[in-house]
Amino acid sequence: MSTAVSDHPNVARIIEIIGRQNPLQRKRISAFVSTQGSEYWEFAESLSRTLNERLLRSDESAQEAARSYNRMCMDFVNEQIRFKKTGRYSLDDAAVAHDEVYSRPDVMRYYMIGLLLSYMFWPNHYAMLRFLDEHLRTRAIAKYLEIAPGHGLFTARAVRRSPRLRGMLVDISPTALEVSRSILEAFEVDLSRLDVVRGDFLEVDLGETEFDFISMGEVLEHVNEADVLLARAARLLTPDGAIFMTTCANCPALDHVYHFHNVREIRELIAKAGLAIGAEMALPSEPFPEEVWERELVTINYCCILTPA
Repeated sequence: MSTAVSDHPNVARIIEIIGRQNPLQRKRISAFVSTQGSEYWEFAESLSRTLNERLLRSDESAQEAARSYNRMCMDFVNEQIRFKKTGRYSLDDAAVAHDEVYSRPDVMRYYMIGLLLSYMFWPNHYAMLRFLDEHLRTRAIAKYLEIAPGHGLFTARAVRRSPRLRGMLVDISPTALEVSRSILEAFEVDLSRLDVVRGDFLEVDLGETEFDFISMGEVLEHVNEADVLLARAARLLTPDGAIFMTTCANCPALDHVYHFHNVREIRELIAKAGLAIGAEMALPSEPFPEEVWERELVTINYCCILTPA
Protein backbone atom coordinates (compact mmCIF):
# COMPACT_ATOMS: atom_id res chain seq x y z
CA MET A 1 0.00 0.00 0.00
CA SER A 2 1.44 3.39 -0.97
CA THR A 3 2.30 5.98 1.67
CA ALA A 4 -0.48 8.29 0.46
CA VAL A 5 -3.10 5.56 0.84
CA SER A 6 -1.83 4.42 4.23
CA ASP A 7 -2.01 8.02 5.44
CA HIS A 8 -5.76 8.06 4.66
CA PRO A 9 -7.34 5.20 6.61
CA ASN A 10 -10.90 5.64 5.39
CA VAL A 11 -9.89 5.46 1.73
CA ALA A 12 -7.54 2.59 2.55
CA ARG A 13 -10.37 0.57 4.09
CA ILE A 14 -12.52 0.82 0.97
CA ILE A 15 -9.64 0.06 -1.42
CA GLU A 16 -8.62 -2.91 0.70
CA ILE A 17 -12.10 -4.45 0.65
CA ILE A 18 -12.49 -3.90 -3.10
CA GLY A 19 -9.00 -5.29 -3.75
CA ARG A 20 -9.52 -8.34 -1.60
CA GLN A 21 -12.45 -9.29 -3.81
CA ASN A 22 -10.79 -8.25 -7.08
CA PRO A 23 -6.99 -7.79 -7.20
CA LEU A 24 -7.21 -6.33 -10.72
CA GLN A 25 -9.37 -3.49 -9.46
CA ARG A 26 -6.91 -2.89 -6.60
CA LYS A 27 -4.18 -2.52 -9.23
CA ARG A 28 -6.22 -0.08 -11.33
CA ILE A 29 -7.28 2.02 -8.34
CA SER A 30 -3.72 2.11 -7.00
CA ALA A 31 -2.38 3.28 -10.36
CA PHE A 32 -4.87 6.16 -10.38
CA VAL A 33 -4.61 7.33 -6.78
CA SER A 34 -0.79 7.18 -6.82
CA THR A 35 -0.80 10.13 -9.26
CA GLN A 36 -3.13 12.34 -7.21
CA GLY A 37 -2.32 15.35 -5.09
CA SER A 38 -3.66 16.86 -1.89
CA GLU A 39 -6.98 18.05 -3.38
CA TYR A 40 -7.89 14.50 -4.36
CA TRP A 41 -6.91 13.04 -1.00
CA GLU A 42 -8.92 15.62 0.89
CA PHE A 43 -11.98 14.77 -1.22
CA ALA A 44 -11.50 10.99 -1.13
CA GLU A 45 -10.83 10.79 2.60
CA SER A 46 -13.82 12.99 3.40
CA LEU A 47 -16.15 10.96 1.18
CA SER A 48 -14.76 7.67 2.47
CA ARG A 49 -15.16 8.79 6.08
CA THR A 50 -18.81 9.63 5.44
CA LEU A 51 -19.39 6.27 3.77
CA ASN A 52 -17.57 4.29 6.45
CA GLU A 53 -19.30 6.04 9.34
CA ARG A 54 -22.83 6.22 7.93
CA LEU A 55 -23.37 3.72 5.10
CA LEU A 56 -20.72 1.01 5.44
CA ARG A 57 -20.47 0.72 9.21
CA SER A 58 -20.74 -3.06 9.30
CA ASP A 59 -18.33 -5.39 7.57
CA GLU A 60 -21.28 -6.91 5.72
CA SER A 61 -22.40 -3.57 4.26
CA ALA A 62 -18.82 -2.70 3.26
CA GLN A 63 -18.40 -6.08 1.56
CA GLU A 64 -21.67 -5.53 -0.30
CA ALA A 65 -20.55 -2.09 -1.50
CA ALA A 66 -17.28 -3.58 -2.75
CA ARG A 67 -19.19 -6.30 -4.59
CA SER A 68 -21.39 -3.61 -6.12
CA TYR A 69 -18.39 -1.67 -7.38
CA ASN A 70 -16.62 -4.75 -8.75
CA ARG A 71 -19.78 -6.03 -10.39
CA MET A 72 -20.43 -2.67 -12.06
CA CYS A 73 -16.85 -2.53 -13.36
CA MET A 74 -17.20 -6.03 -14.79
CA ASP A 75 -20.51 -5.13 -16.42
CA PHE A 76 -18.84 -2.21 -18.19
CA VAL A 77 -15.96 -4.43 -19.36
CA ASN A 78 -18.34 -7.06 -20.75
CA GLU A 79 -20.45 -4.44 -22.53
CA GLN A 80 -17.32 -2.85 -23.99
CA ILE A 81 -16.11 -6.20 -25.36
CA ARG A 82 -19.49 -6.79 -26.99
CA PHE A 83 -19.57 -3.26 -28.38
CA LYS A 84 -16.09 -3.55 -29.92
CA LYS A 85 -17.32 -6.59 -31.85
CA THR A 86 -20.70 -5.24 -32.99
CA GLY A 87 -20.45 -1.45 -32.94
CA ARG A 88 -23.91 -1.38 -31.35
CA TYR A 89 -25.29 -1.04 -27.84
CA SER A 90 -27.04 -4.08 -26.35
CA LEU A 91 -30.30 -2.11 -25.98
CA ASP A 92 -31.95 0.46 -28.21
CA ASP A 93 -35.20 1.06 -26.34
CA ALA A 94 -35.62 2.83 -23.01
CA ALA A 95 -38.73 0.76 -22.23
CA VAL A 96 -36.61 -2.40 -22.23
CA ALA A 97 -34.01 -0.70 -20.01
CA HIS A 98 -36.81 0.21 -17.62
CA ASP A 99 -37.96 -3.40 -17.38
CA GLU A 100 -34.49 -4.92 -17.13
CA VAL A 101 -32.74 -2.32 -14.98
CA TYR A 102 -34.75 0.57 -13.48
CA SER A 103 -37.63 -1.56 -12.19
CA ARG A 104 -35.31 -4.12 -10.57
CA PRO A 105 -34.23 -3.15 -7.03
CA ASP A 106 -31.38 -5.69 -6.99
CA VAL A 107 -29.81 -4.16 -10.11
CA MET A 108 -30.40 -0.51 -9.21
CA ARG A 109 -28.92 -0.78 -5.72
CA TYR A 110 -25.60 -2.24 -6.83
CA TYR A 111 -25.48 0.09 -9.84
CA MET A 112 -25.97 3.26 -7.78
CA ILE A 113 -23.47 2.28 -5.08
CA GLY A 114 -20.96 1.26 -7.73
CA LEU A 115 -21.36 4.61 -9.49
CA LEU A 116 -20.91 6.50 -6.24
CA LEU A 117 -17.54 4.80 -5.64
CA SER A 118 -16.51 5.38 -9.26
CA TYR A 119 -16.28 9.13 -8.59
CA MET A 120 -13.37 8.34 -6.26
CA PHE A 121 -11.64 5.73 -8.38
CA TRP A 122 -12.32 6.41 -12.08
CA PRO A 123 -10.11 9.18 -13.49
CA ASN A 124 -12.79 10.56 -15.85
CA HIS A 125 -15.55 10.56 -13.25
CA TYR A 126 -13.35 12.32 -10.72
CA ALA A 127 -12.38 14.93 -13.35
CA MET A 128 -16.04 15.62 -14.11
CA LEU A 129 -16.83 16.04 -10.42
CA ARG A 130 -14.02 18.60 -10.13
CA PHE A 131 -15.44 20.36 -13.20
CA LEU A 132 -18.80 20.65 -11.45
CA ASP A 133 -17.21 21.91 -8.24
CA GLU A 134 -15.36 24.66 -10.12
CA HIS A 135 -18.62 25.98 -11.54
CA LEU A 136 -20.61 25.63 -8.32
CA ARG A 137 -18.07 27.95 -6.66
CA THR A 138 -19.16 30.75 -9.00
CA ARG A 139 -22.92 30.43 -8.44
CA ALA A 140 -25.43 31.03 -5.66
CA ILE A 141 -28.26 28.67 -6.59
CA ALA A 142 -31.81 29.37 -5.48
CA LYS A 143 -33.87 26.91 -7.57
CA TYR A 144 -32.19 23.58 -8.33
CA LEU A 145 -33.39 20.65 -10.44
CA GLU A 146 -31.66 17.31 -10.82
CA ILE A 147 -32.83 14.76 -13.35
CA ALA A 148 -31.98 11.25 -12.10
CA PRO A 149 -29.98 12.15 -8.95
CA GLY A 150 -28.69 8.59 -8.59
CA HIS A 151 -25.55 8.52 -6.44
CA GLY A 152 -26.46 11.86 -4.83
CA LEU A 153 -23.01 13.47 -5.12
CA PHE A 154 -24.12 16.30 -7.42
CA THR A 155 -27.10 17.21 -5.24
CA ALA A 156 -25.06 17.11 -2.04
CA ARG A 157 -22.39 19.39 -3.44
CA ALA A 158 -24.92 21.88 -4.81
CA VAL A 159 -26.78 22.04 -1.48
CA ARG A 160 -23.54 22.53 0.44
CA ARG A 161 -22.46 25.41 -1.80
CA SER A 162 -25.79 27.30 -1.78
CA PRO A 163 -27.45 27.74 1.65
CA ARG A 164 -30.61 29.25 0.09
CA LEU A 165 -31.08 26.42 -2.38
CA ARG A 166 -34.48 24.77 -2.79
CA GLY A 167 -34.49 21.80 -5.10
CA MET A 168 -36.43 19.16 -6.96
CA LEU A 169 -35.21 15.64 -7.77
CA VAL A 170 -36.89 13.64 -10.55
CA ASP A 171 -36.29 9.96 -11.32
CA ILE A 172 -38.27 7.26 -13.08
CA SER A 173 -36.99 4.53 -10.72
CA PRO A 174 -38.38 4.32 -7.17
CA THR A 175 -35.38 2.23 -6.14
CA ALA A 176 -32.97 4.86 -7.47
CA LEU A 177 -34.79 7.53 -5.45
CA GLU A 178 -34.64 5.35 -2.34
CA VAL A 179 -30.87 4.91 -2.78
CA SER A 180 -30.49 8.65 -3.46
CA ARG A 181 -32.33 9.47 -0.23
CA SER A 182 -30.15 7.14 1.85
CA ILE A 183 -26.95 8.59 0.39
CA LEU A 184 -28.12 12.18 0.86
CA GLU A 185 -29.01 11.38 4.47
CA ALA A 186 -25.50 10.02 4.93
CA PHE A 187 -24.17 13.31 3.55
CA GLU A 188 -26.37 15.08 6.13
CA VAL A 189 -28.31 16.94 3.47
CA ASP A 190 -31.47 18.61 4.77
CA LEU A 191 -34.07 16.73 2.73
CA SER A 192 -36.75 19.27 3.64
CA ARG A 193 -35.07 21.54 1.07
CA LEU A 194 -35.71 19.00 -1.69
CA ASP A 195 -38.94 17.84 -3.33
CA VAL A 196 -38.66 14.30 -4.66
CA VAL A 197 -40.73 13.44 -7.74
CA ARG A 198 -41.04 9.92 -9.08
CA GLY A 199 -41.77 9.77 -12.80
CA ASP A 200 -40.53 10.18 -16.34
CA PHE A 201 -38.99 13.64 -16.70
CA LEU A 202 -40.68 14.01 -20.10
CA GLU A 203 -44.10 13.43 -18.56
CA VAL A 204 -44.14 14.70 -14.96
CA ASP A 205 -45.84 17.99 -14.20
CA LEU A 206 -43.31 20.37 -12.65
CA GLY A 207 -45.68 23.31 -12.60
CA GLU A 208 -44.50 26.75 -13.68
CA THR A 209 -41.22 26.56 -11.80
CA GLU A 210 -38.08 27.79 -13.50
CA PHE A 211 -34.66 26.71 -12.27
CA ASP A 212 -31.39 28.61 -12.19
CA PHE A 213 -29.34 25.41 -12.11
CA ILE A 214 -30.14 21.98 -13.57
CA SER A 215 -27.96 18.90 -13.15
CA MET A 216 -28.30 15.95 -15.49
CA GLY A 217 -25.46 13.50 -15.04
CA GLU A 218 -25.40 10.62 -17.54
CA VAL A 219 -29.04 10.98 -18.55
CA LEU A 220 -29.20 11.54 -22.32
CA GLU A 221 -27.77 8.13 -23.19
CA HIS A 222 -30.58 6.46 -21.22
CA VAL A 223 -33.53 7.76 -23.26
CA ASN A 224 -34.91 7.23 -26.75
CA GLU A 225 -35.35 10.92 -27.51
CA ALA A 226 -32.33 12.73 -26.11
CA ASP A 227 -33.17 15.85 -28.12
CA VAL A 228 -36.66 16.08 -26.60
CA LEU A 229 -35.34 15.65 -23.06
CA LEU A 230 -32.64 18.29 -23.43
CA ALA A 231 -35.10 20.70 -25.05
CA ARG A 232 -37.46 20.34 -22.08
CA ALA A 233 -34.63 21.00 -19.65
CA ALA A 234 -33.72 24.13 -21.64
CA ARG A 235 -37.29 25.44 -21.38
CA LEU A 236 -37.15 25.13 -17.57
CA LEU A 237 -34.08 27.38 -17.25
CA THR A 238 -34.21 30.95 -16.04
CA PRO A 239 -32.68 33.42 -18.54
CA ASP A 240 -29.45 33.52 -16.52
CA GLY A 241 -29.57 29.84 -15.52
CA ALA A 242 -27.18 27.01 -16.37
CA ILE A 243 -27.22 23.27 -16.94
CA PHE A 244 -24.46 20.95 -15.79
CA MET A 245 -24.61 17.98 -18.13
CA THR A 246 -22.57 14.83 -18.53
CA THR A 247 -23.05 12.18 -21.18
CA CYS A 248 -20.85 9.92 -23.28
CA ALA A 249 -20.07 8.73 -26.78
CA ASN A 250 -19.37 5.11 -27.73
CA CYS A 251 -20.16 4.18 -24.16
CA PRO A 252 -21.98 0.85 -23.86
CA ALA A 253 -23.63 -0.09 -20.57
CA LEU A 254 -26.49 -2.23 -19.29
CA ASP A 255 -29.01 0.58 -19.75
CA HIS A 256 -27.54 2.88 -22.43
CA VAL A 257 -29.82 3.13 -25.45
CA TYR A 258 -29.03 6.46 -27.18
CA HIS A 259 -25.74 6.06 -29.04
CA PHE A 260 -23.66 9.17 -29.61
CA HIS A 261 -20.92 8.24 -32.06
CA ASN A 262 -18.75 11.29 -31.39
CA VAL A 263 -18.62 14.57 -29.50
CA ARG A 264 -19.82 16.47 -32.57
CA GLU A 265 -23.21 14.76 -32.32
CA ILE A 266 -23.51 15.86 -28.68
CA ARG A 267 -22.69 19.46 -29.59
CA GLU A 268 -25.24 19.41 -32.42
CA LEU A 269 -27.92 18.20 -30.00
CA ILE A 270 -27.05 21.01 -27.60
CA ALA A 271 -27.38 23.63 -30.33
CA LYS A 272 -30.67 22.13 -31.48
CA ALA A 273 -32.04 22.56 -27.94
CA GLY A 274 -31.29 26.28 -28.06
CA LEU A 275 -28.37 26.10 -25.66
CA ALA A 276 -24.83 27.43 -25.77
CA ILE A 277 -21.72 25.72 -24.38
CA GLY A 278 -20.05 27.85 -21.74
CA ALA A 279 -17.36 25.30 -20.85
CA GLU A 280 -16.76 21.66 -21.76
CA MET A 281 -14.46 18.66 -21.37
CA ALA A 282 -14.15 15.55 -23.52
CA LEU A 283 -12.24 12.74 -21.80
CA PRO A 284 -11.22 9.53 -23.60
CA SER A 285 -11.18 6.31 -21.63
CA GLU A 286 -8.04 5.19 -23.49
CA PRO A 287 -4.92 7.19 -24.47
CA PHE A 288 -5.77 7.51 -28.17
CA PRO A 289 -5.42 10.77 -30.14
CA GLU A 290 -8.71 12.55 -30.86
CA GLU A 291 -8.59 11.88 -34.59
CA VAL A 292 -9.04 8.12 -34.05
CA TRP A 293 -11.63 8.20 -31.21
CA GLU A 294 -14.60 7.46 -33.43
CA ARG A 295 -12.85 4.90 -35.64
CA GLU A 296 -11.51 2.94 -32.66
CA LEU A 297 -14.84 3.17 -30.76
CA VAL A 298 -13.11 4.84 -27.82
CA THR A 299 -15.48 5.66 -24.97
CA ILE A 300 -15.61 9.43 -24.44
CA ASN A 301 -16.95 10.99 -21.24
CA TYR A 302 -18.28 14.47 -21.96
CA CYS A 303 -19.33 17.19 -19.54
CA CYS A 304 -20.32 20.81 -20.02
CA ILE A 305 -21.96 23.90 -18.62
CA LEU A 306 -24.84 25.07 -20.83
CA THR A 307 -26.67 28.39 -20.89
CA PRO A 308 -29.58 29.71 -23.00
CA ALA A 309 -28.26 30.65 -26.46
